[in-house]
Amino acid sequence: MAKKDRGPKTLIAATTEKKPAAIFDDGWKEMRPAWRVSLLEMYTPFGWLEVDADSALQIRERLASYESMKWKEIVLSYRSHMIKRTALCKEAQEHLVKIEQDDIDSVVSLGITQKGRVFGILEHNVLKLLWWDPNHEVCPTVKPNT
Repeated sequence: MAKKDRGPKTLIAATTEKKPAAIFDDGWKEMRPAWRVSLLEMYTPFGWLEVDADSALQIRERLASYESMKWKEIVLSYRSHMIKRTALCKEAQEHLVKIEQDDIDSVVSLGITQKGRVFGILEHNVLKLLWWDPNHEVCPTVKPNT
């Protein structure tokens, strides 16, 4: 029995391009925060060894309360916001160089108390915690009319 001529064969090019099973969501402002502690500093001028028991409790409670919010709600609050890396104090900028994190544009400052702040690097919806700043020294501000 003769084979039927089915015309020219079409070659289908094999692709080596991989496609992710889940697409990365860049809508971080609509997501709830998560925390990472691998960069948490103990001994810099803004190290966590300086945290007393009362402050540790306040920090824990505030971070826990932020977990119920979306990032857009957090960074729009009057005590929490993004800060340009270049606006940080000299020690903070030097420390970012030392830990090889100076390629970032900004850090996040989370208000814990009137003066106290937790600083970190936001990567998608995860904040990599860096510093505890009880006296608002990482990015000092001067209030108007003072």
